[in-house]
Amino acid sequence: MRNAARITVPVIVPRAVVVWGLTRLLFAVLPMAIGEPFASISPSPIAVVFFAGFVGLVDVHVRGERILWANLAVTPLALYSVYAAATIPAECLLALALR
Repeated sequence: MRNAARITVPVIVPRAVVVWGLTRLLFAVLPMAIGEPFASISPSPIAVVFFAGFVGLVDVHVRGERILWANLAVTPLALYSVYAAATIPAECLLALALR
């Protein structure tokens, strides 16, 4: 039997990068809804990682792939972990670029 990581990583990582970018954009635009300047509120990188993992699980449910991943013996925790882990290098690069 194949490992869950070998199945999920090639499929989920490109999606996770897009989810991370959209999550970061949401956190940058959200203050404008309350009248603050663009990107005035900076969330912690850990919060972005956890939120991106959650949004990734929502993405899997919206696409209707929950049953497919379950048939491949990939748990929701493994999916969440891949989505969250894929955003960590992006957050590190962003932190280095903004330093």
